[in-house]
Amino acid sequence: MRNLKKILILVAVVPLSAIVGYYALIYLLGGPVMPYFFEIVNHDAGSHEVTVEILDANNRPILKETYTPGPDEKVSEKKPFSLRNSIEVKKYTFRITLDNGTVEKEVPVSLHHWSTVFIHVYQESESPIMIDMITV
Repeated sequence: MRNLKKILILVAVVPLSAIVGYYALIYLLGGPVMPYFFEIVNHDAGSHEVTVEILDANNRPILKETYTPGPDEKVSEKKPFSLRNSIEVKKYTFRITLDNGTVEKEVPVSLHHWSTVFIHVYQESESPIMIDMITV
């Protein structure tokens, strides 16, 4: 009976240790997870209404929110749990609408938990919406 108990404990501890060790190694090699799914940065002198719609690889909506960042203000959205805790690259489509449709932009991006999308608003520019991605 004691041997069976030891074997059961060993069977539970070894896989758990492997999983914890795997995530610890990923954290040590790659660094901490970037917390934000995206960040909107308003570089303009006035406020803007920015609608962000995010679709997954199957064109299913994940998020659709409207933000109103003021002058030189940043607004961010935290990553969903599935992206924060995955090491896989996931494909998304970002649809950005500025000021109720005056400017629209759609961009496909591939993200993992070490990357974040930045949406820059420059109203007085030839290209009012600039999107870039930063990976740590």
